[in-house]
This record gives sequence, C-alpha cells and structure tokens, in this order.
Amino acid sequence: MDSPQIPDDLFPEIFLRVPDPADLVRISAACASFRSLVACRSFLRRYRKRHAQPLVGFFDNQRVFHPAEPPYPSASAAKAVALAADFSFPFLRAPASAWHIFQIRDGRVLLGRDPYDFEELVVCDPLHRRHLLLPRIPALDEWLPSATTGGIGWQIFLLGGGDDDDEEAAEETSFRVIWRAEREDDGNQVAFVFSSSTGQWRAAPPLSGLASFSWRQYVHGCLYGMTDCREKLRVLDTRTMEFSLLDLPLEARGYAYVYVDVVEAGEGITGLFVRPRGTPEIRYFTRRNSGLSSSQWQLEKIVSLGSSQWQWAGSPRPNLFLRHCGSPSLDGGLFSLDIKTLQLERVLGSESSMLYPWPYTNFPPFLSTPTVSSDTQEGDEKEMPEQGAEMLQDDEHTADDANAGGQVGVSRAQDCAD
Repeated sequence: MDSPQIPDDLFPEIFLRVPDPADLVRISAACASFRSLVACRSFLRRYRKRHAQPLVGFFDNQRVFHPAEPPYPSASAAKAVALAADFSFPFLRAPASAWHIFQIRDGRVLLGRDPYDFEELVVCDPLHRRHLLLPRIPALDEWLPSATTGGIGWQIFLLGGGDDDDEEAAEETSFRVIWRAEREDDGNQVAFVFSSSTGQWRAAPPLSGLASFSWRQYVHGCLYGMTDCREKLRVLDTRTMEFSLLDLPLEARGYAYVYVDVVEAGEGITGLFVRPRGTPEIRYFTRRNSGLSSSQWQLEKIVSLGSSQWQWAGSPRPNLFLRHCGSPSLDGGLFSLDIKTLQLERVLGSESSMLYPWPYTNFPPFLSTPTVSSDTQEGDEKEMPEQGAEMLQDDEHTADDANAGGQVGVSRAQDCAD
C-alpha cells in the first residue's frame, strides 16, 4: 500500500522545525518545490524567529574577527559568513584605531570612538555590509567636557527593536540604543534612547538603577544586573523602562567571587549559570517568566568541569563561554557550554588568547537578511549560492559540513504567499 501523501501546506510547518540550517539546505536541494519554499521570504522570517542565531565566531579588542573552527557545529556556517561579510569596517572615519566595539547583538555591531567621544556612534551589519551613523545625542555639549576629562560614568546598550513594530519585515531591521551618563561632581544624570524606527533620540528617565550594575545581560527584553549587595538581580524592562528586583538562588547570593550569568533558556524561560570562583562546577538554574517569587528558581543540573582551571570568558549570549589554558589532558582554547545539552564544545583553538572576546551570532548567508536599514551599502552583497559553491570547491572532503554554510542549491530569498 502506498504511503499517504503529505499535504503541501504541512511542508512549511515541518521545515520550520528543522533545528540545523545545514539540514534545511539539504532539504532545499531535494527538489525545485522545496527550494522555492525554503527561499521564500516569509518562511525564512518565521524560521529566524523560531531558531536562535548560531555562534559563528568572536571579535577581539582590535575588531579582528575569529570564525568558529571545526569541529564546532557552526564552523562551516562561520566560514560562509566570513566569506560574505566585510569585517574590516571600511566606513569608519580615520584613524580606524580610534574606534572600538561597544556591543554586539543579533548580527549588529555598535561602534564608537575611544575613549569618551560620543559624537559618532555607528550601528552596522557586517554580513550585509550596511551601516547607520546615529544622529548626535541631544544636549551632548553639556556632557562632553566632563567626558573628555573622565568626570562622568556612562553606559551604552544595543537592544532589539521591541514589540511595537507592526510590520515583521521592519521589525528585523529595527533596534534601539540606550545611552546613560552621570556626572561624578554633582551626581546629575541623563538618559536617551535611540530608535531606528524613528531615527531619533528621545529623553528617558535617568535610569539611575543601571549605575549599580556590576555586569549586564539582555534576556527576553530585559537588562539584568547584579546589585551592589549581590543578593538580588536588578531587572530593567526595556519596553516599559521600569526597574524591578529579583532574588537570586541561595548559591549565588552575597559572595564577591561568584560568577553569575543570565541567558535565554527558551521561550518564556530565563536561565542562570552560577559558579563560585575556584570551584570545578557550574550550577544551572531556570525560572519561568511568570512574575512568580524567587522560590521558582529551579536547579536543573550541576555541570562538573573536572578542574578549577576554567575561566569565565565573554558575554554568555547565546551560550556560556569558558576559557581553558591547557593541561596534559586537555588542549586549551575557547569553549562554549551549550544551553540545551549543557555539553562543552571547543570553538577556538589554544592559539586564541583573546582576553575579552565579543561573541558574534548570525544565520548563514542564505538564511540571513539585513538587520540594519540604510541607504549606505559597502559594495554589493555577494551572491549566496556562489559562496556555497566556493566552499565546496575549497573543501570537498567536508562537503556535507560546507552545506551548513548554506548556499548549495538555494536561490536568493524571494517573495511568496504567507
């Protein structure tokens, strides 16, 4: 008896649940109809919303990009991104050495001039070679004298666009930047929020609560920071600009030498990694974002590292990153602790000695669309299918892995019915 035929309208729902972009490429190569479905803009938009961007590499303090290395799962996707992107930031005004990275999020990079010159802030999309020069921060002249003499404390954050965007396509290119400053002599404070949707800065509450953050993470639309007493998390909801306090698990409270990082652990779930310095284990907690009390933190797993030679490294988005200097039993390098499997995987080899690596996540080129709307594009974007062919020619013995770069048999994203 013949197997029942799958209705055509079920294929998009099936393909949306394919976790690995490499498998999605293989599916698209099976036939022309699958290829058209996968290349559809509305399908790709839904796929990107459902799946987190894979880690494809790190930037160091000199803005040099280091792609993930085999056998890390997204190494071939990293190679495809490196081929398509321009990580030299050619649009930066000379001298290029005066610029540094403030923050990286969702494939966007926020750059500014060093050390406290906020006259020029740029958000760029290296993969699609686009950038946007932000307008001047209002009332900046009142703060520049203090800034140049080191007389202010300041913070800057690159965030997603929020939930107020009506059009899904516009939402993918929308972002916000929060800039906050406080004068040391008189305690005067100011804060502004830039929205790419309006192209303007607007005044915000002083956000004085941010000053006490010893570190900051952006999870499910909220900024998280440890309070000075280290008993609680201070949470800023960036949609309402309101603060709240959240108790920490007992294992994370009050110790000056406890590493704590917040991560996204799934839809509506916040994860928390806790490790006392010098101990060979990491405790992983989760909490559902339902407004319940701190007692709702649940210990999910204790991960044994085997030794205390591991060091915290970089921002934990999307995974937790650890550095190992090497031992007789393990070569050194930069490792990722996967949020789903809680397994350590090597991302970069021992020759990588970045002190403060900036993780860069993005979809491989065939799945990606621009994340910055700009009239300025640094040259034409490369044809993604051609890059896939280049990868296969360059490394035929890893052809299957090269498909994760995502170009073979896949045409450019095209319009189609939702």
